[in-house]
Order: sequence, then structure tokens, then C-alpha cells
Amino acid sequence: MSSIRVLDRAVAERIAAGEVVERPASVVKELVENSLDAQARSITVEIEGAGLRLIRVVDDGGGIPAADVPLAFARFATSKIVRLEDLEVVRTFGFRGEALPSIAATSHVTLTTRAPDAETATRAVVVAGVVTRVGPHGAPEGTTVEVTRLFFNTPARMKFLKSPTREQALIAETAQRAAMAHPEVTFRLTFDGREAGFWPRAAADLRVAELLAAGSRDDLILVEGPVPGGTLAGWAAQPERSRPNRSGQHLFVNLRPIHSVPLRRAVEQGYAQLVPVGRFPAFALLLDVDPASIDVNIHPRKLEVRFRDESRLFGALVRATRDALLGSPLIRQVGAFPVPGFPPSPGPLAPAGVAPLLPEEASPAAAGALGSSLILAAREAPGGYTPEARKLPPLRPVGQLLATYLVAEGPDSLVLIDQHAAHERVLYERLLAARRKGGVASQGLAVPLTVDLEPSHLELVAGHRDWLESLGFAVEPFGTRTVLLRAMPALVPHAQPDDLLRRAIGALAGDGEGEDPLERLTIATACHSAIRAGDRLTADAIGALIADLAATEDPYTCFHGRPTVIAVPRGMLERWFLRG
Repeated sequence: MSSIRVLDRAVAERIAAGEVVERPASVVKELVENSLDAQARSITVEIEGAGLRLIRVVDDGGGIPAADVPLAFARFATSKIVRLEDLEVVRTFGFRGEALPSIAATSHVTLTTRAPDAETATRAVVVAGVVTRVGPHGAPEGTTVEVTRLFFNTPARMKFLKSPTREQALIAETAQRAAMAHPEVTFRLTFDGREAGFWPRAAADLRVAELLAAGSRDDLILVEGPVPGGTLAGWAAQPERSRPNRSGQHLFVNLRPIHSVPLRRAVEQGYAQLVPVGRFPAFALLLDVDPASIDVNIHPRKLEVRFRDESRLFGALVRATRDALLGSPLIRQVGAFPVPGFPPSPGPLAPAGVAPLLPEEASPAAAGALGSSLILAAREAPGGYTPEARKLPPLRPVGQLLATYLVAEGPDSLVLIDQHAAHERVLYERLLAARRKGGVASQGLAVPLTVDLEPSHLELVAGHRDWLESLGFAVEPFGTRTVLLRAMPALVPHAQPDDLLRRAIGALAGDGEGEDPLERLTIATACHSAIRAGDRLTADAIGALIADLAATEDPYTCFHGRPTVIAVPRGMLERWFLRG
């Protein structure tokens, strides 16, 4: 075994550079953050050859005094930390004094900078970490850093780079994250002389809407609230703007972009049942917290942070996201027209010219069996329709389309409702409400039903009878492969008992959606008890189902994340018919 020795300075610097400078995007991140720390109000990033040939970052910030320019390339030299205690309250980005030395160690760097009170600028040329020239130069206030021949002395690192197109995409993402967190700064990005992005200073919501590709600020929902040690503010995109991947998810702590799987999942949990499985919400959320409550120095490139109370922070993010989403009108619209009469807060019950939601002459006796049960459930069941609870605007039932969709007239719009998704939502929330009050009421079967199950499912029945009873099932073993079903949930009287039981036990086994077995059991019970596409409904049943949906906490989606309600604005109808 060879003896221990101190590494040569050049070798040590290249190792340190590898921790900070992983790829061209890492260089852009460090240089842009230096510009932001210098209070720049305009930052231009110019890229050639995917960053290997040239990275130029130009800003109008404070600049570096001439006497300090050589120190800018010394290891652990910084203007942001003086004492050990300063690490507890750091709010700057690049505070460890490693960015410029690390970049310079693997490239050729030319730094041109002029402080506000300096008569001339100063230029320094650095090759492989060695300052070769420093002298006066003509330039405006601010700083320009030119990085050429990146990784020229570490060819092994170049083997791990992606294609030029992918490297440029990563640079663009880096610039966009900085622009998102700093709307007061103008950003410009070019690739090989072609403008790839220009974001003039703008209001925060306009900047976020543009960079999230949300369409407009109307597609964003403000999310704000207290969190442990600080506050949360930002925007979440409408659920219908969900994506097939997590590319639209942005988290910032004290304006620093971070990667945090727990916090990202907290926001996704706030979207639970509002986006379909396999789709992911887009958001840009900024945490402003006491620097003493976090550690931003656990990652070489400061992409991760450690929170003092992450579990409480997780819960705060879930609540803030959920409250913001359910406090906003989430009715999906056809076209880009705003729908009058869909305010965030409930409007009047029935404005002039719109018939009441539930006509007084509607009666259970006039409806079929399904319509009759819906009317009774709407008017008598706990947690049923109340005008104060409703989040939907006044709707006048019109009829049923294709035995699948309910048709209603809203204020200045046509409204379509998926009857299965709507009934799923109604039943799910009623089952939840009944569980909270001590359990779902049971309805005994006139004749107990024997149901054959596979052995593993028999074990689930024996181990989770209390959960089944909380949902209204009365089940007991009856032989080696059979159970006896004596009662089922009273809220779902028209479900097929044996099929519903099998679906419920399958949910306990892990089949289906939901965070835990009891939630999956509730979802399965609601899903397989709801009316289906193809079921014909009476006029009374249509009115009752719309009323029930209006009384739910979340009338906009079923628990699969599919929309329940879609509005076609009057303006779109008039365009279709070439009116106006």
C-alpha cells in the first residue's frame, strides 16, 4: 500500500472543480448567481458550442474593486463570509469562494469588471487556474466573465457530457430557474448568436406564467401561507395543465433553486385526486425562511438543503397547496374565454332568468329507482346539499347526452358533467364524512350472501374486519374459501354486493389508487357503486346529482383526477355558429 501524501495543488484544484463544475450548465449557474449577488438588474448569457467553446455572462451589477480582482481566483476567498457565525445567516448564493477558482481550474477565463466608483475597468486573464495577466481596461460598470475551452485539461469529464442539444437544454433550464426567482431582473440567453430566451423584468406572476408555459396568469393559482420558520409564496398551475413528467416543478428556498424529493411530494399530495395518475402538476413555490433553520452547505453545488423541521414543513406545504387549489374555481373550459359567473366564492342561488337548481315540483315518486335514491340522498343524507357549501355556480339542468353526460345551463355558458365521475366524487366524500362520524351505516341483506375468495383475500378479511365495518360491510368467515356477506354500505344500495366486496378486498390487497389501504378501500367502494356511463337518468335524478356535486368539497374532479365538469363559454358557442 502506498504511503499517504498531500495532493499536488493542481490535482487538488481539479478534484474540487469537479465537485462544482459538472457541466457547462454548472458554470452558467455559478456565474449567474454571482451576478445576482452583485445586485445586477440585467444579465446576458451567451453560449457557443454548447458551452464548451464559450460561456459569456455579462451583468450590470456592482463589479469588483481592482485590488480584489486577483483574489477572486483564490480558493476560499469571498466577500460574503467573515466569521464562522456568518454561515448561520447567509442569504447570498455563492458564499464559499469556490466558483471562479473551480471554473478557472478547468478552462481559460477572462474577467472584465468595473466597480461603480472606479475610473476604469480591470481585466484578468486566467489559464488553468493561474492568473497570467491583470491590468486596466475600458468597459462599463458591471462584470463580464468569458469562459473558453472548458474542460480542456480534464478530457475525461467531457466523455460524460450529453449531446450538444441536451447540454443546451440544461443551460436553458438553469437560466429559466434564475429568471423565475428574480422577475425584477432582465435575462437574455443566446445560443451561437441565436436568441433562445428574453425575459424583461416583469410582475412575478407574469414571469412564472411564461416560464411554466401555463398560458397566462389566469392559469396560475396563488399559493401562500406560513411554514415553520418563515413563509411560503408562489404559484401552482391549474390541474388541467399537468404534465407527463416533473419538468415543470420548481422549488426555491430564499430564492435559491433546490432539489427536494420530500417537498416536491408534499406539493403533489396537495394535488391528490386533482390530476390523473401518471400526470404531474407544475408549480413554482418560494420558501422564505430563517437562514438559521436550514443548512445550504450540504451539497457542493448547493442544490440540496437540510431543514431543521422537515416533517412540519411537509405538512404545511400540503395544506397550503390543497387550500389554494380547492379555494379556486377549477372548472375546465373549452377555449380561452373566461366564463362569467364562475367566481371563486359562491354566487347567488338563482339569478334572474336561470331556473332553480332543484325545482320544487321535483319529487322522489316521479323518478325511477336510481333517481329516487339520488333525490333522497341529496335532501336527507348528512353532508348533503346546502347552498352555503356549493362551489359550482347556479346550474339549470337541461338533460342527458349519450347516456353519459349531464347537460346544464350555467351563467352565460353550456356545462357538461360526466355522470360517473360526478357520482364517484359525491359517494367518496359521503363515505369519508360518515367514517369521520364513527362509521358508514350498514344495510342488511335480506338473505346473507356467500362470496368465494382466494386464500390471500380471506386473510385480509380476517385481519381488516374493522376497516370493512367502518365502511358499512358486515363480513364473516364461512368455510375455507368463502365469506358470508350480511350487510353492505347503506350509501350504495344499488351496488352489486358480491362484486363490490371483491373490489373492496382487492383494494385492501393493494390494487387501485390511494395512499393507504383504508383510503383505497373507500375509493373502491365509491368507484364501483357509482352510476355508469350508459345509465339512463330521470330529470329528477339529474337535478339531484348536480345538487350533490355542488355540495362537495371538490366538485371539479373525481378521485382519479379526471374532470367532472367542463364549461363551454358563450363566446365559444357564438364562434362555432359564426355569430358576432
